[in-house]
Amino acid sequence: MKLQLPPGITLETFLAEYWQRRPLHMPGALREYDFPLSPEELAGLACEPAVESRLVTDRGDNRWELQHGPFDEQTFLSLPEENWTLLVQDVDKFLPEVARLLEPFRFIPSWRFDDVMVSYAAPGGSVGPHIDTYDVFLVQGSGRRRWMIDPDPVSHELLPDLPVRILAEFEPKQQWVLEQGDVLYLPPGVAHWGVAETPTMNWSVGLRAPSHQELFDSFAQFLLERIPPGEHYRDPFLAPTRQPGRIPSATRNHTFEALDRWLANDELREAWFGSFMTEVKPHLAIEPPDEPLSQETLETRLAAGARLQRHPFARFAWCRRGAGGYWLFTSGEARPTKLPEEWLERLCSAPSLGKEALLPEPYREPCMQLLAGLFNQGQLEWHDE
Repeated sequence: MKLQLPPGITLETFLAEYWQRRPLHMPGALREYDFPLSPEELAGLACEPAVESRLVTDRGDNRWELQHGPFDEQTFLSLPEENWTLLVQDVDKFLPEVARLLEPFRFIPSWRFDDVMVSYAAPGGSVGPHIDTYDVFLVQGSGRRRWMIDPDPVSHELLPDLPVRILAEFEPKQQWVLEQGDVLYLPPGVAHWGVAETPTMNWSVGLRAPSHQELFDSFAQFLLERIPPGEHYRDPFLAPTRQPGRIPSATRNHTFEALDRWLANDELREAWFGSFMTEVKPHLAIEPPDEPLSQETLETRLAAGARLQRHPFARFAWCRRGAGGYWLFTSGEARPTKLPEEWLERLCSAPSLGKEALLPEPYREPCMQLLAGLFNQGQLEWHDE
C-alpha cells in the first residue's frame, strides 16, 4: 500500500515544498486501505480503562462539553443525533490492522510518529476551529467531512473558559470535502476546522512535536542524573580586587565553560536524544513476561522457525555513535552496541524477525544476549502468539 500523491508531486517534492511548510489535499491517496474498524468497535475501545478517549459535544452558542473516558454503554445511548465527536488515541497500539495505516507514511522516520487517532462524528460533529503544534495526515474513512483551513491565522487567541481549545477568530481561506481514502496533510500552525456532513470516521496520523520547554526539561534531567555530585564551582585565576561586589565577566565565562563541558558533550547528546524520542507514553506500560526466557531457548525457537516482533507499545531506533559503534534505543533506554548496522535497522523497522536475526560469530553471543534481554523486558514478543 502506497500513498498516492497528486500528479506531478513526488515524495521528494512533498518533503521539500510541503512538509512543515504548507497543506496538501490528496484526493484518493489511500483508496487501497480497507479501514478495518466500525463505529461500534471504536466505542468498545473507548470503554476500556487502558485506552485514552474523549467525547466532545457542541451544544451551540459556543457551549462545548468535554468528557474523558473510559465510557460505558449508557453514555453512547444518551447522546444526541448530531453535533458530537468521539476521539480515541493510540488505536494503532491496540489493533495491528490499524497500525498498517502507518506503512504508506514510512518515508518519514518511524521514531517521529506519535499515534493513529480514530474518531467518529455524528452529523455536525467537530472539535471546533483549532491549531495543532504538530504535523498530521487527516485520512478520511467512512462518510464525508468538510475541512476548512486558514494557513496564516491572524490571531491564536482562544475562546475563554472552555474545556477545549477553540479559536476565538477563524476565517477559512480554503476548504475541501473529504471522502473515503482522501488525505489532507496539515503542517503545524495551520488553523483548521473539520465538520462531519454525514456520520463519519476519521483516521489521524499524528507526528511527535515536543516543545522546546519539554526538550530542555528532559535534557536537563538527563544531565543531572549523569553529572558527578563531586563537580563544584571553581574560580578562575583570581587577582586582588578593589570591587568586591562586582561579578567579573571572566568569572561568568569560566563558569559557563565548565557547564558547556556537559551541555556540548556529544556522547550525552546522542544518548539523550534517542532515549527521549523513543520514550513510551506513561499510560502505555509494557509488562515483562511472566516467565523469563533463556538465550538458549530463544535461539532454538528462532532456528526452528519462530518469529519475534516488537511490542505494539514499544519504540525502537538506532544511530551511529561518535565514539564508535552504534546506539540502540528501546522505549527510552540507550544501549551502546557494535552489532551490524543492517541488523539494527531490521530490528527497529522489520515487521518481524526470524532466523535472519541469528547472526554468525563473533556477533552471535551479543546478538542473542540483546534479544533475550529485550524479550524479558517485554520489548519483544513472539509473533502471532
